[in-house]
Amino acid sequence: MSQAITDWDIGEYPHCITEDDNAYPERIKFVMGKKSPHELHFQGNMDLLNFPSLGIAGSRKASEKGLNITADCARQAAQHNIVVVSGNATGVDFEAHYNSLKAGGKTIFVLPEGMGHFRVKKNLRDVWDWNNVLVVSQFPHDAVWRGYRAMERNKVIIALSRALIVIEAGATGGTLDAGETMLKYEFPLFVADYADAPEEAKGNKILLDRKAKRLTKSRSTDSVFFTPVADEVCKDFIFNSSPRQWDMKV
Repeated sequence: MSQAITDWDIGEYPHCITEDDNAYPERIKFVMGKKSPHELHFQGNMDLLNFPSLGIAGSRKASEKGLNITADCARQAAQHNIVVVSGNATGVDFEAHYNSLKAGGKTIFVLPEGMGHFRVKKNLRDVWDWNNVLVVSQFPHDAVWRGYRAMERNKVIIALSRALIVIEAGATGGTLDAGETMLKYEFPLFVADYADAPEEAKGNKILLDRKAKRLTKSRSTDSVFFTPVADEVCKDFIFNSSPRQWDMKV
């Protein structure tokens, strides 16, 4: 059950870990190297760091089709007990967080600003449960949003995710950069393969041409065929998978 309204922005007391702490995620050091944040700030359920996790990235101004695909992926991730990791922006990020929680799942919010600026969005309150949420910031408590911070935030999303889905990437920008980083480190990357790509998804073809895995739909259900994603995220998880009908572009 969701917390009382007076607790929206409280949760567990925020706390901090440093690079020297055993709880500091090693993959952040691998992805960010010498640029790894010295401190990470957390609020919520830190046990979520131990769950299989899936990053979802895309445009703040995604198409309706892209938002529907995001919602479908987040719901299916919840059904597989996979934590959804995203960046607390509008558009794709919001749909990822909201639909994961709505389906009874868990989600990690990675902020492009300091924890002091975090507030639970009003349209998330009906699904909010601090037991199913972790908020993460690599920035000082009072740091404000900046474009370069959003780009740096994406690297933490990558580091906390066992695979990444790109819904809609522009020809330039943060989502494309996140996808290219996944390919650079040979981490599993799935990219929506549209039959008729929206303007917002010009970068999808770039990533697919660079050998990203195709995110496709089941012909029988018209839903995203999620089994290949779940297989990458948690190899030892048991799935009730439907026939592999995944040649249909989204």
